[in-house]
Amino acid sequence: MSRISIVAIFTTIYLISACDSGLIVSDAIAASPDACGSGGPLVNPNGELYRPYLERTIVTAAGAERKWLIRLPSGYQDGDRADVVFNFHGATSNAENAFAYANFDALADRYGIILVAPDANKVYVDQSHELADYWNHAWEAKFRTRDYDIDFVLELVEKVKSEYCTGEYYAAGMSAGGDITTALQCSDNSPFQAFAPVTYRYYLEDECKNAPSYPMISFHGSEDRVVPLSGLDAPWFDPPMDEIMQSWALKNGCDAQSIEERVSSEVLRYHWNNCDAPVEWYLIEGGGHTWPGAVPMERLGHTTEEISASELIWEFFFKN
Repeated sequence: MSRISIVAIFTTIYLISACDSGLIVSDAIAASPDACGSGGPLVNPNGELYRPYLERTIVTAAGAERKWLIRLPSGYQDGDRADVVFNFHGATSNAENAFAYANFDALADRYGIILVAPDANKVYVDQSHELADYWNHAWEAKFRTRDYDIDFVLELVEKVKSEYCTGEYYAAGMSAGGDITTALQCSDNSPFQAFAPVTYRYYLEDECKNAPSYPMISFHGSEDRVVPLSGLDAPWFDPPMDEIMQSWALKNGCDAQSIEERVSSEVLRYHWNNCDAPVEWYLIEGGGHTWPGAVPMERLGHTTEEISASELIWEFFFKN
């Protein structure tokens, strides 16, 4: 099966609706202009808190109207200060699917966290390949020169800050969403405090060397057919995934030698000591291009049930 076919399959089997459990309302229900005001909870026209998320749009400085979703934790009141987790979807997917697949809702309620899922623009006139329908910073490892989506994310962070009372910001993403997560980690002025790319991440010395040391946790399946553990040839030019994680560990000032720990029959955890910021990597033996602990998608390979990437990401984010 070709890599393009596998990614296309992802769309079909990834269409798990996050809309069945609640009401989506439009941006006409505006948040308080005072980011730390006390105007009461955001409500829908019937006076009920919306669930599971509010659909919003933002017009960027580039003049594009971009969609994004936001979910407030249970019991949230306008003026409550909360940390924010951005979740970036993969190629051929969308923000709604990102909400459903990672299934962060219960964790967000437990920790009192605001969730944000941006939607990729999906139309780029400067791209002619089959996957030109996602984050424009993704995949072409030697040609990451377009900042269209990075600028959108930075503008969206400022939008959220202006309308909600927020603390720290964190970024996670699946596949191409892991790529843009990594791109934000490589920024020398990133608004995010920790990063969790799932099934894809990269390291380019020229792009990433000036970034501060940030906490990073990542996950990969040994039998991933979309992003092979052994790396990617042209046009992506990615080395083996363990080498990429080793580069991040050295970037973060860690000891050169990783520590291997068997977590379960299917899962190995690699971490490094004496880091300026911690680095962890979970290798799922037999795992596919999937989110550990999520709804199984057998045509994309095995999904382990022995760990939950979502649980581990949140423990990592909020202990660092």
